[in-house]
Amino acid sequence: MRDHLERPFHRGILPSASIVCSKRNPACGDEVTLSLNIKDDTIVEAWHQVRGCLLCAASASILCEHLQGLPMDQAKAMSDVHAIEWTGINISPGRRQCCALPVWTLIEAIKLRNTSIVEAEVNL
Repeated sequence: MRDHLERPFHRGILPSASIVCSKRNPACGDEVTLSLNIKDDTIVEAWHQVRGCLLCAASASILCEHLQGLPMDQAKAMSDVHAIEWTGINISPGRRQCCALPVWTLIEAIKLRNTSIVEAEVNL
């Protein structure tokens, strides 16, 4: 996790994204934007931009690393439990939503893929 804090994986907005989705947690103010490039039902690239706590930023970086080259059916099966496990640390119940927000943003992005909307902002 420390590596993702010091050297985030694919931080920023992907210019060639086929889907861009932002999700905000009004309780703490964290906001995650995921940019996904999807081809042939596979996530070719995944980038993130986070305005929020370090735990949320690290979780988004870890998620993007896991998404690279992942088939959409496997991405659809991801949950907040995965995000919490990937951190490798014990996270208090009050901070779990910080880890989960990037995965929740992914879930919204996947829903967008089945619509004509390619960009959206969603609040919890």
